[in-house]
Amino acid sequence: MDIPTDRGLLDMKSRVLARLMADTAFKDSLRDLLMNIDPENSRKLVRTFMGRDLEVPLALVSALPAVANCLIKAADELITLIHDQFSPELLREFARSLMSGIDRESLLRASAGARRLADELSPVLRDAIGQPETRREETTP
Repeated sequence: MDIPTDRGLLDMKSRVLARLMADTAFKDSLRDLLMNIDPENSRKLVRTFMGRDLEVPLALVSALPAVANCLIKAADELITLIHDQFSPELLREFARSLMSGIDRESLLRASAGARRLADELSPVLRDAIGQPETRREETTP
């Protein structure tokens, strides 16, 4: 008997999600849940996750290659689907409406921190993807 090789955790979650997405009550509950996220407590959540017990963050770090590969493949598929299904004009208008609700100060701080982290890790990232080193002009947010 052949055992399917594509029956991992994400395959199972995809099948469960497909059933849930067909349920109107689930979609209503999900919408309500997402509309009640409290961003002001996100920093507290990260400090709790990273500061209480090092075993959990270290386990997450050790799983980063698999997690990164999942996120990269998911982002690649999401970008492909967005480009295939939505016009550039619709995407721009949607992005404009989303940006009106974004905390600009936190976005700028996170963007600067991500840039700094990317600069610090760029030699490792370049080695991993085989690209030559390039100099980037310094910019301030």
